[in-house]
Amino acid sequence: MKHIKDIFAVITANASKAKYYHHNMPIFLRYFDSIEQYNALILAGNFKKMEQIIKENSNFSFDDFKTNFNNNK
Repeated sequence: MKHIKDIFAVITANASKAKYYHHNMPIFLRYFDSIEQYNALILAGNFKKMEQIIKENSNFSFDDFKTNFNNNK
């Protein structure tokens, strides 16, 4: 049996993630097929799927970032 405190923590975490993705839409929208898909995943609370899509469609590499950062010093 889940305690009300645990349920409240999950709800709060999901609300925070939804707010984060909503306010940063211009940054993340390029990784999705459409704005409708993006909003549907937020409304469904399917943040794991969102993170998976961003990871699959992103070519960000921390090694490349470090190299570029060090070259621009």
